[in-house]
Amino acid sequence: MSHPESIPKLGPPEPASALPVRQLTDLPSAMPLPQLLSIIESLGEFRELLDEMPAPGVRRQIGGLHGSGDTVVLAALAQNATRFFVVVNDDVAGAERWLADLTTLVEPDAVAFYPPRESFGEAEAHAEIAGERVETLERIGQGDLRILITTTRALLERTQLPRALASARVELRKGDTRRPEDLASHLEAIGFERVPMVEDVAQFSVRGGIFDIYSFGMAEPVRLEFWGDDISELRHFDLVTQRSTRDAELALILPVDGQIAVGEGEPERSSIRAIFPPDTLLVI
Repeated sequence: MSHPESIPKLGPPEPASALPVRQLTDLPSAMPLPQLLSIIESLGEFRELLDEMPAPGVRRQIGGLHGSGDTVVLAALAQNATRFFVVVNDDVAGAERWLADLTTLVEPDAVAFYPPRESFGEAEAHAEIAGERVETLERIGQGDLRILITTTRALLERTQLPRALASARVELRKGDTRRPEDLASHLEAIGFERVPMVEDVAQFSVRGGIFDIYSFGMAEPVRLEFWGDDISELRHFDLVTQRSTRDAELALILPVDGQIAVGEGEPERSSIRAIFPPDTLLVI
């Protein structure tokens, strides 16, 4: 597990030791974003920062940034360095400002927000927050993210999800072999509610050899048809009409935060830091 003192950091400006960055106030206000990043990347100060990225346990200060200059510099760093960046904010409002700015500067799939829980106890009662948390953890685990935005509180939380995700997630494809009763048991173990008809996320239903499942991360729920223990059909379906709409290549099923009971004993609780790459760089 990575500990705060061993993760390199980029922090707020301290004039005495700050690395100066040329003022950005003279740049045209209507400049295309790719051109803006190109100008930042051409600065000698930026090249110096890129060449001297903080090593583990080292803190580097950056000064001379105004307005959204911090997000512009980070976007340029993410385009030119292979490091994983974690932006830590004091509150959700600050995190949302970073997210709004960065999604205009980098590919939207390269940045995500990991929000703090709003509920007490292990389970997150707000489905939108629970979904965003598990979807973001999945993207970190798959190496899809370059920049993670979060809060101090979320970083300090200890939950089951970071350690349990790998064993709790399920990938289903047409032609796979899986015992239907085992699939139903697993869905219940990772927090899904068994219902007569699927109408919301984190629910599943069983009608003979037909499974309807709606997981976090799905644009539409999926319908599986079993022939014995083989998945013979895999399609999306419409929640309103309950009619199948189109074929699905993959059904990725993610667990419900705080409601995982996979394997013997209770999953180990840990911080999200447990799944950060070793060379993660914190921006505070």
